[in-house]
Amino acid sequence: MQEQLSISGNIIAYDIDTKEKSIEGILRSRFENEADIETSLDDLLDPYLLAGMSEAVARIKKAHTSQERVIVFWDYDVDGVTSTSLLMHFFKKIWVNASYRLPHRAKDGYGLKNYFIDELASLGVSLIITVDCGTRDGAVVQYAKEKGIEVIITDHHTVPEDNLLESVCLINPKRQDCPYPFKDLAGVWVCFKLIMALARDFLSEAEYKKYIQESIDIVAIGTVADCMVLTGENRIIVQEGLKQIKNSRSRGIKKMIEEKIHEDLDADIFSFLIGPKLNSAGRMADPYKAVSLILNQEESVHTTLQELENLNDKRRKLTYKFFDEAMLQINQDDNILLYHSPEIEHGIIGIVAGKLTERFYKPSIVLIEEGDKLVASCRSPEYFNISEILEENKHFFEAFGGHKQAAWFTIKKEKFEEFKHIILQKVNNQDFSLYKKKIIVDKLISPSEISFKLIKEMTRYKPFGIGNTKPIFMIQNLDYSAIEYLGSWVDHIKINHKDGYKICGFWFWHCRDILRQSSKISIIFDLLEDNFNGKKGIMLKVLDIIIE
Repeated sequence: MQEQLSISGNIIAYDIDTKEKSIEGILRSRFENEADIETSLDDLLDPYLLAGMSEAVARIKKAHTSQERVIVFWDYDVDGVTSTSLLMHFFKKIWVNASYRLPHRAKDGYGLKNYFIDELASLGVSLIITVDCGTRDGAVVQYAKEKGIEVIITDHHTVPEDNLLESVCLINPKRQDCPYPFKDLAGVWVCFKLIMALARDFLSEAEYKKYIQESIDIVAIGTVADCMVLTGENRIIVQEGLKQIKNSRSRGIKKMIEEKIHEDLDADIFSFLIGPKLNSAGRMADPYKAVSLILNQEESVHTTLQELENLNDKRRKLTYKFFDEAMLQINQDDNILLYHSPEIEHGIIGIVAGKLTERFYKPSIVLIEEGDKLVASCRSPEYFNISEILEENKHFFEAFGGHKQAAWFTIKKEKFEEFKHIILQKVNNQDFSLYKKKIIVDKLISPSEISFKLIKEMTRYKPFGIGNTKPIFMIQNLDYSAIEYLGSWVDHIKINHKDGYKICGFWFWHCRDILRQSSKISIIFDLLEDNFNGKKGIMLKVLDIIIE
């Protein structure tokens, strides 16, 4: 295996022998057997394998019979939005007396609060069902119980060792006593497992199968947008979701992708087209807009989509602005990058943290000031468990939670410097020099080998995403004439050459000066079919570049 350092500081690893191997053979080797490639909805696991499912189904059936008032309480990201949309659609179908409530990202933060319980109790609510939140809200659940409200929690976040929940049930595959064999479910998938279990009792077998098929695209959107691995059950639902989305029952989703319907869709339509627009509502304004779009409650789908487009554009511009500011403020020599600003928007702190981690391949923490507190969003590469270090220092926090690679916390301002000192001391004492991002090239290729036939060979192994990445190719010593710098922020590149297909790269602002001085390069890229303005072509999407 040969290695070279790219202009982005990544290690590019490649085997000269891969030139002789077929891409189909390389992709086939990722799967243990043929059955893992050819799957269907019939291969999904029984929802009753999830601990707490029987109790949840029984409690909801009781609420249905008594026509109790039920509230779905959700998180404001795409995972929560899709979960709520699915649950509300199903409850309407089976006549459960349900509505939904959510926290405001900036005003309320994440999860249940006592004042929500007071509000819901005054409205006569007797059952709360959380989606994508609630695992760490034991004290609030106990308060709800005292107010005569029972709570069912559906979630996928890390379960704390001192779990104090006294809910009707906690449905979370990360429970230590949960026998469910696939642990990497998104919140929307946990929620939909509950719907599947209920649907068996309320629908005929034919209706059940039809309902699952018609809902799976919404499950897939939430799964991909929440960065779940596309292996096991996740691969099945995304694979089936891509088939279903062309006939989605949601007018809003169909309208969002109508220009892409003719394409051979892959999971990135969820992560780059649909996800950011739905997320922009919760990040920049009112997340109820995203739910109503999926549920078709808006009079004008076009107007709502335009609002989401505008919010997403605002989000992009602010991301650029505060990322540039963060680049000036952070200490790039630290092993964990910290940036805080009194002006940054609450909705983009996670995005900026993610960009810092992507750029430097180090954990990062971005904070915003809120009164006498700081609210933080944390991101980390796969080699570092950011949630673990927060757990070790939980005595500093007002609240915290999250995953191995994405987490959050709230801390009093007067405690932050001590916390910062402790984590910098601990993390800077670790040797991170071993952890450079390594891009493994699947195949060395010559321009003459690139064709629609090659793209078609890869189709059987879709969807590509985390855990089943797109094949990565490399052209050594590319024969090109010029590199153009495009986009309003001059951060995209277009490489001009003689072979007739597009070579484009995105977010290469940090490499402009280096590329202007180079005359000989090798490109690392993935392949995709390009249908710009209805004209079919091939695009090489540049992931990194080596200066030869």
